[in-house]
Amino acid sequence: MALRRKSLWQNYPKRVDIFVYLVLLMALLIAAQLTPVLSIKKFVFWKSSYSLWSGMIGLFRDRHYGLAVILLVFSILFPFTKLAVLMILWVGRFTDARRQDVLKWLERLGRWSMLDVFVVAMIVVIAKTGGALQARPRLGIYLFAAAVLLSMVLTRYIHRLARRRKTD
Repeated sequence: MALRRKSLWQNYPKRVDIFVYLVLLMALLIAAQLTPVLSIKKFVFWKSSYSLWSGMIGLFRDRHYGLAVILLVFSILFPFTKLAVLMILWVGRFTDARRQDVLKWLERLGRWSMLDVFVVAMIVVIAKTGGALQARPRLGIYLFAAAVLLSMVLTRYIHRLARRRKTD
């Protein structure tokens, strides 16, 4: 029995919505990474806003390399890589078993992307307990959370289509 190598797109040629979702998710992710996620105000004199990009660059500049690399990998590289892999899985010709393996890994690893949202929430809670420091979540954290959640939903949906394809 020869291994069948057919793309999901070939199996679902009318599902152009998957391409649209992937492109929109990519745009949402870019906006989320460039929009401030956190605003910090210390006393009355100092106020600053941080996006994921500016936060990562600031960590590198301040020589907090470990934190900067974690932010780079989990907040910037992994979400884009995940969307790129989803696109490749959609259009590429893979065996059903290989596609299933990759989708399972994407689902497992995708949960770690929400770590950033949790960290920002913790910073806001900690800052609220102190008197001189105020931290407020900004639009970017909500955009990022939406992008991560929607990419998790899309990954699960593509996985379901792939399983259905396997049983056809």
